[in-house]
Amino acid sequence: MNEQVLEEIKRLSEKVTVLNNGWCHFEYEHVHFVSIPDKRQEMIRISVPHIANGNDYSREILDTVINETNQQVKFIKAILLNNGSLTLDYDHQVCQGEKMDKIVSHMITTLYAASEYIKMKFQKEYKR
Repeated sequence: MNEQVLEEIKRLSEKVTVLNNGWCHFEYEHVHFVSIPDKRQEMIRISVPHIANGNDYSREILDTVINETNQQVKFIKAILLNNGSLTLDYDHQVCQGEKMDKIVSHMITTLYAASEYIKMKFQKEYKR
């Protein structure tokens, strides 16, 4: 399954780097993504790391943007990491018979849409 995920990522992105740990870094529409393989090959995890620096915004603005993103964008989790980095995650539990190309494509385009949504929300708010 991990090979099928990688092949679909390569189809959608010209800039793909497979790291030593098996993670895959790629760009889609100028947004950086990371695919993290599942050792049991039961789940697909794709993330947009460091979409924003949480230290640039007040806690109130961060909470509002994160909560609205999690409520408005299906399947996506906006998460503020301990280092202040805001990341977007999409995890998909794979069921037998699913088509990897459709799943991976949907995950990437949904994460891209979420990244644009979150950028728009921050642009509407004032930086600290």
